[in-house]
Amino acid sequence: MSEKMKIALLGVSHWHLPLYLLGLPENSVVGISDDDIGIAARYAGKYSCPAYQDYRQMVMETKPDFVFAFAPHYRMKETAEYLLQLGIPFSMEKPAGMNAGEVESLYEFCEKKNGFCSIPFVWRYSDTVNDLKNKYLTKPITHMSYRFIAGPPSRYLETSSWMLSQRTAGGGCMTNLGVHFIDMALFLTDSCSAKTLASAYQYSSPYDIETYATSLLKLPSGTSLILESGYAYPMSEDSKRENRWTIVTENGYYILAENRLEIREYDRESVGIPLNTDSDIYYTVYTKTTLNDWLTGAKPRASLKEMLDVNRILDDMNAKAGL
Repeated sequence: MSEKMKIALLGVSHWHLPLYLLGLPENSVVGISDDDIGIAARYAGKYSCPAYQDYRQMVMETKPDFVFAFAPHYRMKETAEYLLQLGIPFSMEKPAGMNAGEVESLYEFCEKKNGFCSIPFVWRYSDTVNDLKNKYLTKPITHMSYRFIAGPPSRYLETSSWMLSQRTAGGGCMTNLGVHFIDMALFLTDSCSAKTLASAYQYSSPYDIETYATSLLKLPSGTSLILESGYAYPMSEDSKRENRWTIVTENGYYILAENRLEIREYDRESVGIPLNTDSDIYYTVYTKTTLNDWLTGAKPRASLKEMLDVNRILDDMNAKAGL
């Protein structure tokens, strides 16, 4: 990968940014922006590049080849439209907009401009999920259950307090965490839609976002899907979250948790296989793969099309929960 590539980082106060940095080519960062100029300056000091409060000024002055874009959810559409209008390839953090209508508008604009926009549904980029799909799940899936419970909402107060408002984030734990597993279910079943049968959201903080959410869905194949996400896990240095998947197929039962896949198939001995369940490490893989896809002319593994599929389902889930 060319060390002459010029990369800009937009909105660096976002908590996901540090996960991307190891995947960037050496000496490639030419500009950094954030509404909080102090945070932008701290990162800019590490990369010996200019810091900006206005991302438009950064783009105009540094003329990046590629942008990794982070923004409050309510500003994602305008940010993406700006980059698409200029023809700059970029990665945009999920959910890329406040609802499916905004993402559909971006998707159509991207198609019209023949643009490149990658979405970090990082599990698609992992050996864990690709091995699960292509190697271990040998029969059709009849049911899936995903539980992903992260730390309390207070962890967003320091740099991303906009995450704690329905008006600026669009939703809480299901918008932030659950979307990864909506996409996972679609990816593993080669689907692009699902019907929401029921949703129940809980509100147990001073903020007007859901802090625990459960939804029951049905995929076109008939596969049932249960999603649980939450801001409820008491975090510690050695334990950041609960991440547990259960998949039922026509010939067995598969449990993935604590970096281990347990395979229980009929008429066979049960098997335990080490598989990584920490998504954080896959952001480096995502960053490198995305840049390589762009350089080689390949389409992103997850684009605005996949984000739109997920957002349509998310909107339906939110509506069933009464949002």
